[in-house]
Amino acid sequence: MSAQRMLRSAVVGAGFIGPMHVDAVRRGGFGQVVVLVGTDLERTRAVADTLGVERATTELDSVLSDPTIDVVHVCTPNQTHVPMGCDVLRAGKHLVMEKPIAVDRAGASLLLDAAAHARRLATVTLTYRGYPMVRRARRLVADGRVGTLRLIHGGYLQDWLSDAGDFNWRLEGAAGGPSRAFADIGTHWFDTAEFIAGVRAEAVMADLATFIPVRRRPTHKNGTAFATGSGPTEDVTIDTEDGATLLVRFEDGARGAVVVSQVSTGHKNGLTVELAGSDRSLGWSQEDPEHLWLRGRDETTLLARGPATNVSTPGVPSLPAGHPEGWAEALRDLLRPFYQAVADGADPPTAGEEAPYPTLTDGARSVAIIDAVLESSRAARWVTISPIADRDSALVGHGVTGGPNG
Repeated sequence: MSAQRMLRSAVVGAGFIGPMHVDAVRRGGFGQVVVLVGTDLERTRAVADTLGVERATTELDSVLSDPTIDVVHVCTPNQTHVPMGCDVLRAGKHLVMEKPIAVDRAGASLLLDAAAHARRLATVTLTYRGYPMVRRARRLVADGRVGTLRLIHGGYLQDWLSDAGDFNWRLEGAAGGPSRAFADIGTHWFDTAEFIAGVRAEAVMADLATFIPVRRRPTHKNGTAFATGSGPTEDVTIDTEDGATLLVRFEDGARGAVVVSQVSTGHKNGLTVELAGSDRSLGWSQEDPEHLWLRGRDETTLLARGPATNVSTPGVPSLPAGHPEGWAEALRDLLRPFYQAVADGADPPTAGEEAPYPTLTDGARSVAIIDAVLESSRAARWVTISPIADRDSALVGHGVTGGPNG
């Protein structure tokens, strides 16, 4: 890291994902998390103490007014992302945003506009780009090893919400937005597939389903993100989807099919992407992240990460082959080039310029895909994915309430 001093960061969100960001920054060695922000001071202090973070607070304004804070990570429920992100940027801080960056097109537009005016760097944690073998897969496709793309398919299957007693804030549209399973994990599939393929989805035909329409919600919160409710509960009607099946049309004529589910019993984080081309097929699985399958008509090759085959990203170290790199390393390595850009005083990327990290424009694309998926499921028809730009829709006020409880 070329900075004259260690960058100082704040993480907003003391639930599941916030501590993961603290760990990533710390292990990456490119910054120091000096404050953790939460909604419950006692619990936030306990989490901060566990993580070794020196300060805990429920007052985000005190963090934004602190001139020594360089970067703020927003790791909170989806409905809070736009107001918090805009406040961070307007305060002159650089922004790390969890996805989705907004729950609708107008919110994404507002955030893009705030970033353009603030002239600060911002990234969104589309984490699977950080895997070494995902970067290698992208290079193989770009080098023509697969040939002309014909089919891009796969899915993302989980089971952490497969029982009616499983509960989390993401289940409720008031906190998570109108889409849940697709917004939460389907967007990761699309970003990973597009990143590897080097082509974008143009249109979707989507069918969303809620298989557990009534769930048992704990009557008191315990602050745990992934847990089955225990103790007193109340029945609540669920207004977000458990799963989605999609057909996809890609640029240049490729077709695709995707299954997304948070209720597929026995599956934990089964993100799979396969690209079938005119010459070969290429496949990657998040639960076996160190390998790629390259399949031809006459032979199939299992590619393993190693010194001769690893695709490096500037500033991103890889462990020696045989030391598996997983999700935590992917998040760390996704953040590394962003922190490097902050340390170097780099300008925000211009329109059409490819940044070495996912930008808010990439995050806005995920929101555009969510919007198309929701519309397609409602109307039972193909829907074109329309890009989002700053000021492309009414910049209505987003006076959303809610706190840093990711």
